[in-house]
Amino acid sequence: MSAPRRVLVVGAGGLSSPALRLLATSGVEQITLIDDDSVDESNLQRQTLYTDADVGASKIERAERALRALSSSLSMHAIEGRFLPGNAEQLLAENDLVLEGADNLATKFLVADAARLCGVPAVQAGAVRWAGWALCALPDSACLRCLFEDIPRDRIETCAEAGVVGPVVGVLGGIQAAFVYRLLGGERPGGELWHYDALRGALRRTFVRRRGDCPLCAGEIQDLRMERYTAACAA
Repeated sequence: MSAPRRVLVVGAGGLSSPALRLLATSGVEQITLIDDDSVDESNLQRQTLYTDADVGASKIERAERALRALSSSLSMHAIEGRFLPGNAEQLLAENDLVLEGADNLATKFLVADAARLCGVPAVQAGAVRWAGWALCALPDSACLRCLFEDIPRDRIETCAEAGVVGPVVGVLGGIQAAFVYRLLGGERPGGELWHYDALRGALRRTFVRRRGDCPLCAGEIQDLRMERYTAACAA
C-alpha cells in the first residue's frame, strides 16, 4: 500500500472539524469532503470550523471557506450530498484513504464496508457524551465489524440527540488526523484502537484482532445493498 495522498472525509461535524484543520496543512494532495447538512447554533460548541455567522449556511460551503483560509494552496473538492451505497465506490476509487466523521451508525458501517471492498484504509471514530473511540482499519487488518458486528437492532441515540462534549471530539479528531499523518509517513497502524474518557481523564490504546466470524473480513459482504444499512445514511 502506497502512502495516501488523497483523503476523502465523510461528514463535516464535530469529529471532522479538528481533523480537517490539521489535514489542511499536512501536505495531503487533495481533500474531498462530503456532507449535506447546514450549520446549527447547537453545533458551535464542538464543530470548530464554524462561527456564529455561519448558522443556517451550508456546512460544505463554510468548511471549504475556513480550510482555504488556513491554506490557500489546498486542493479541495467539496460535495454537498450524502455518502450512500450508490456513490461510495466511485468516491473511494478517487481517493487513497477515507476519514469518517459521521454522526450515525448506518454511515459508519457503510464506510467500513465500502472501504474494505475497495481496498482503501478507513480511519473511523465515534463519540457520545463524555467518551469515544478511534480506529484505523487497513485492507488486511481488523475492521469496524470486528469491533461492533453490526448495526444494533435497538435504536441508539446519536451524538446530536444524546450530546457530546466538545473536548471529546477534539481529542478523537486529533487522533484521526494523527492516523492519517502516520499513514502518510509509511506506518501501518491497522487494528489500532484508542479509547478516550474525558470524565476519567483516561486515554487508552488497544489493538483489535480480526475476528474469524467477522462477515466483512470473511468475505460474506460482497456488495453495498441499501437495505443492509437500516438508518438514513446521512453524513
